[in-house]
Amino acid sequence: MHRSPRDVLLDPEQHRRNALSFTGRAEATGSAEERDHFVRMARTSELLAKNADWLRSIDAFLADWRPKA
Repeated sequence: MHRSPRDVLLDPEQHRRNALSFTGRAEATGSAEERDHFVRMARTSELLAKNADWLRSIDAFLADWRPKA
């Protein structure tokens, strides 16, 4: 199944899985530079998940205000 870029961006569960994966990679690497990179990627994924949650809640709230077809 092909997912649109919007669907991918608004998938908080996927962002949380990515964050866990990046955290694991940060813990597994021996390089400080790589560790910092993966820690930043994990934090970015966490923020994307929060953003997706926020957008979903706003979308649900605004659904009541949209014209009914």
